[in-house]
Amino acid sequence: MKRLLIAAALTMAVSGIASADDRDKDRREDSKERYEHLREVEKDRHEALREYGKDRREAEREYWKDRREAEREYEKDRREALKERAKAERRWARGEHLPREYLVDSYYVRDYGRYDLAPPPRGYTWVRPDPRDDRYYLVQMATGVIAQILGR
Repeated sequence: MKRLLIAAALTMAVSGIASADDRDKDRREDSKERYEHLREVEKDRHEALREYGKDRREAEREYWKDRREAEREYEKDRREALKERAKAERRWARGEHLPREYLVDSYYVRDYGRYDLAPPPRGYTWVRPDPRDDRYYLVQMATGVIAQILGR
């Protein structure tokens, strides 16, 4: 009987140790799973941050590229407008040549009386390059030389 009691006590002690070992093993596995999960989450977070930074840099490059292009177009349009304005506001002096582009029907003054102009001599015509300007140029048709200027 003594042996039986000792065997029962040993069995209980061994089974208690075994169950404690099982609990420690389960805790280690749970801890390992949690660690792996946290590691995976951190890895995903790091990847998302890297992608965000990459997308942000790309968007910023596109923004500056578009802005430079818009500035170039603006400057080009501005230069063209200034050229047109200077061309429209250009005033010539007597003896200078009026550009050929103004020696067309659309710039000729036909109704002299309306503008208090004398009829032009043969081979000459009155030209008004800018309708906003009250300057009239008496121009020789063959050469484009300005003979007289009336107006302000």
